[in-house]
Amino acid sequence: MLNITYISDSKSTEIYPLNVGRCESTLHFGARSSAQQWKEALRDMGDGDLELNSRLLPTSNAVNLIKGLKPGDFITLKDEFIAKFKKYGTESYKTRDVETDLKGEDPLLFTEFAYDYFKLCDIGIREDLERLKSAWSVRTLSENEREAWMLSGVIIHGDLNKLHISPGVKLRSCIINTEGGDVVLGPNSEVMEGACIRGPFTLGESSQVRMGALIYGPTSIGKHCKVGGELSNVVFHDYSNKAHGGFLGNSVLGSWCNLGAETSSSNLKNTYGKVKVYSGGEKTLVKSELIFCGLLMGDHSKTGIHTAFNTATVVGAFCNVFGPDTPPKHIPSFSWGGSNGLEVYKVEQAINTARKVMARRDIKLSPVIEVEILKLFSDSEEDREK
Repeated sequence: MLNITYISDSKSTEIYPLNVGRCESTLHFGARSSAQQWKEALRDMGDGDLELNSRLLPTSNAVNLIKGLKPGDFITLKDEFIAKFKKYGTESYKTRDVETDLKGEDPLLFTEFAYDYFKLCDIGIREDLERLKSAWSVRTLSENEREAWMLSGVIIHGDLNKLHISPGVKLRSCIINTEGGDVVLGPNSEVMEGACIRGPFTLGESSQVRMGALIYGPTSIGKHCKVGGELSNVVFHDYSNKAHGGFLGNSVLGSWCNLGAETSSSNLKNTYGKVKVYSGGEKTLVKSELIFCGLLMGDHSKTGIHTAFNTATVVGAFCNVFGPDTPPKHIPSFSWGGSNGLEVYKVEQAINTARKVMARRDIKLSPVIEVEILKLFSDSEEDREK
């Protein structure tokens, strides 16, 4: 059996707020987490203990490199840790830098910043596509099925072979366009009446695209999510909702988030200039090379109705955001409020809300997780005091 352990290095601070309370390997590279993709890609590697950099993404080149490891290999790239492989009986490690090995090949991909997850969504969908099709038992439509669906109001533009349907999918009077990339609909997912989708796009298991939604790829929606309004190049992790109107573009939401009706985020400054983004390492806004950046939100955060976020707003985990005007560009974890000021979101109240929300999905918040939330609250105290 292959045991995989993920190592978070010093650069992982820049993945904030998405990695508050979770490892970077659990974040979605395209449709699914890096960890899930690594597990499937390396299933025939054999027995042993493998340590991987948690920011290393499972591209074809990276998978081939890792599969070629021998017991005792410790590999780096320009002194940056990549992987270490050990089998029973391995007593020592031989370190080698793989920069020379990779010449002439596609470079390894690491996530450097939280916004990389929406920037790399297209690549993630393409790299995982074959594994995803197998995992979700998808099929493509025949021409006869396409004609039958069109008679029922489903309109499909583009290559029919790029529309992948899992068991239990429901489509009703919607428009799907695969000219820009594949569209993959997960098991028991639903696209409701009037929705318009342009690929690349993935919809996770038991997730729902609401009536009249407008979705531009590359976009990926995790499992058990509800999305509506207008979305453009966004990544939703599992159990998060934006079920109503409002625009969200070039954004990433963690798990268990909920955006109230008409919540919107700017993703472009009126000056069309490059944006500043809050740095988890520097603890301040820093210049980026981005022109487009919307909302970056950690797990278990919520917004009230009509919340309006400024370009490149960063919201930590366990926040409750509301107010009549745009809130600050950085909202620390466990914050309550918005444009009229921020208060501490009492940890007991945050845990109680999480318990209720998860119970709606028949998931119990365990005592172990509650202890972890208490630690997150303590760890985030310094940010809230600034």
